[in-house]
Amino acid sequence: MIEELLARRLIFVTGKGGVGKSTISAALGTLGARRGLRVLIVEVDGKGDVGSMLGVAKPSFAPQLVAENLWVMEMDTEAALAEYLRIYVKVPFISKFPGLGKIFDFVSTAAPGVREILVVGKLCYEVRQNTYDLIVVDPPASGHVISQLGVAGDVGELIQLGLVKNQTEWMLEILADPERSVALLVATPEETPIEEALDLAGRIRTETPVHLEGAVVNRRFVGPMTGAETDVVDEIRNLAGSVSGLAEVLAASDLYARICDRHDRNLAFFVDQLGSSFKVATVGEYFGALETPNLVDEVAEVLEVELW
Repeated sequence: MIEELLARRLIFVTGKGGVGKSTISAALGTLGARRGLRVLIVEVDGKGDVGSMLGVAKPSFAPQLVAENLWVMEMDTEAALAEYLRIYVKVPFISKFPGLGKIFDFVSTAAPGVREILVVGKLCYEVRQNTYDLIVVDPPASGHVISQLGVAGDVGELIQLGLVKNQTEWMLEILADPERSVALLVATPEETPIEEALDLAGRIRTETPVHLEGAVVNRRFVGPMTGAETDVVDEIRNLAGSVSGLAEVLAASDLYARICDRHDRNLAFFVDQLGSSFKVATVGEYFGALETPNLVDEVAEVLEVELW
């Protein structure tokens, strides 16, 4: 799967908030850059999580080089509008116009979908420009991404003539081509995130033109214990009544075993609901205090093995 995934031009890493989308986006971009691809990671929601993971205090609309072959940018819809007007409408120096922000706010409020079409248009434009081999997108959580991925088709249906119609057509060609654009779903192996991920998977498949390529189940507790570890726990049980503190150790061990079992059952349910042919990778929970760049490197290595 990793070869197929990195051969795409545009990957939307999507899921609900708190499941580790930004970590997976940063790791996937790092993995592509290590393989010699020119990779751009685009953070859409403006939180700066991906940038901080890769050592950028404040990402900007202008891509910043953070490692060999790896760039990071933060989406700015006002800057995207200025770029659009400069390139397509031939309005020079539009970014210096002092009232642009207010005009943009008015237009985007009056015409729903303007912000979304600018975001998706910028991403598709970068694909057409061919400056990067791969663009990894960290979009807003859950339902918000549906409006972004489906906006080109919605606007194309509303506006049947002119420049906007022509541009939504080539955007749709890029988004609907599974050889160029895919979505990668991220979830954690708890009941609610799994249910929400399944709902999101269904909406991506029915409400957007983008192909859902696979999923990553993040922060999984891995078990069970090995035979040797079980023997140690049995010895501890024999001593628990006479040695202070061992009861707490056993309680922690039992809790971990229960969480592992729950994660295994939720993961099996997730895979069953998505279908046996659907590709699902897992990334374990990291309990140590890893520095963020090291965490991204660790997750990148896991993804390379899991997606191979």
